[in-house]
Amino acid sequence: MELTWGFCRKQALVLISCLSLFYLASFDTITSESPAQNATAFKNRSHKVSCPTNWVLGPNQTKCYASFRNSTSWEKSETFCIASGGHLASPSSNKELFFLQKLCNANATSCWIGGRTLNSSNSGFNWTWSEPKTPQWNQTMFPKVPVRTRCVNSSCRADICMVLTNGSLQVFGERCSTSHAFICAVDSDIKCRNCHGEYQIILLVVSGLILFTTFAIILWFLIYKRSKKRRKSRKVSSPASALVPPPSWKIFTSEELRSMTKNFSEANRLAGDAKTGGTYTGGLADGTKVAVKRLKRSSFQRKKEFYSEIKRAAKLHHTNVVAIKGCCYDHGERFIVYEFIANGPLDRWLHHVPRGGRSLDWNMRLNIATTLAQGIAFLHDKVKPQVVHRDIRASNVLLDEEFGAHLMGVGLSKFVPWEVMQERTVMAGGTYGYLAPEYVYRNELTTKSDVYSFGVLLLEIVSGRRPTQAVNSSVGWQSIFEWATPLVQANRWLELLDPVITSGLPEASVVQKVVDLVYACTQNVPSMRPRMSHVVHQLQLLVPPSEIVSS
Repeated sequence: MELTWGFCRKQALVLISCLSLFYLASFDTITSESPAQNATAFKNRSHKVSCPTNWVLGPNQTKCYASFRNSTSWEKSETFCIASGGHLASPSSNKELFFLQKLCNANATSCWIGGRTLNSSNSGFNWTWSEPKTPQWNQTMFPKVPVRTRCVNSSCRADICMVLTNGSLQVFGERCSTSHAFICAVDSDIKCRNCHGEYQIILLVVSGLILFTTFAIILWFLIYKRSKKRRKSRKVSSPASALVPPPSWKIFTSEELRSMTKNFSEANRLAGDAKTGGTYTGGLADGTKVAVKRLKRSSFQRKKEFYSEIKRAAKLHHTNVVAIKGCCYDHGERFIVYEFIANGPLDRWLHHVPRGGRSLDWNMRLNIATTLAQGIAFLHDKVKPQVVHRDIRASNVLLDEEFGAHLMGVGLSKFVPWEVMQERTVMAGGTYGYLAPEYVYRNELTTKSDVYSFGVLLLEIVSGRRPTQAVNSSVGWQSIFEWATPLVQANRWLELLDPVITSGLPEASVVQKVVDLVYACTQNVPSMRPRMSHVVHQLQLLVPPSEIVSS
């Protein structure tokens, strides 16, 4: 097992490592390209360039231009362009200059553009452009501009502004009060058409890598849990450990049991069903009183299997479940040693009150039903995996000195031969008593089968009637539900009570709630039956807290 786990763990780690390397390599490919590769990729992309309405795109596709009607000053023209989101056009190349000249000539003979001098004097001038990114002066563009000659060598004191004229690629300076058309420039809106799709691809790749990495971690975790469970299972089910009793129980010898029960004498025999072998009282060395259940011989159960089942059942500890003290297997004979419960089986108190005993009153019956339901709910909800008792009946419920119920026979049904089960559960008249219909007809056994059996037993506790009993020669045998249903339909709730209950009678509404619970538990469809934890809750609402003696 260690070898298998080591191999699986290595496989999982290799898978995670490969996915991590692939993730890093892919991410590096996407994000760590060289500048040249990025530039090439950018150039190859398809872009959509747009300009405002009635504006035209410049030759470099980075600016949009538009010419406007005459303006009386350069300042007013620049203010208008700024309000439009740009500046007066400021060419930085001969190509742009030629483009602006054509644009100007289409609508006017001269146009303001974005160059001007500030603080011109005899000593020189300071030339600026409206667009800050444009170079201060490009002699190759304007080789014949007479600004310097006109301003430096004259008495010019006003600002000199740039105007495009038709005819040739020249600009010249003049006083800025002359009326001209003007050309504004704004940045073009460049949008990448394919960028959104590329981002989606990157997102899908990264998401897929994260998903696969998460899957690998979950796979590793499941492999680990499964291997741990297998190791634990093998340890528990190994032949050596199966024969070693846990501290809470003991493997007795046949001599010890014979000594405890006085050689299984009739004086020590407890009243009950002898068809399964019989039950005897005995005492341990420390004085603890126990009950020794003797099972009939069977060729279906071997020693190791018997010990394994008893060991599993002995681990179930609950106030309302009879504890197993030990067992014995001697040449095919099997014995189970239980804790001794003083008042014996419930069926004796319902149908044959022991000598010197008293009949069960209503509160005692409700307490028995509630504490029994607690024991069954423990098997269904607190034990993993769930335990199905399969044989819930009055003779398998023992009562302690306070008349709290203790469920006996947990795991015992596996040791009872099928023919005995059939004889016990198939009642007179062909009815099946405590058994759920899905178990009888389809051999389906679930916790809901125990719920059905409890419902039958609950009606038996309320009414004092057996699941089936003889009525008369004309009717023959009658099931407990054939008897109860007409009374329920007629709302004659108190007539459902055991006739021996003569004092402390409950209200009819209380009996109705209990009987409603009976019919809920015995629904033909298993999924319609309640959980035993719900049954416990409903019964506890009906029992005064002082009457519940076990929990």
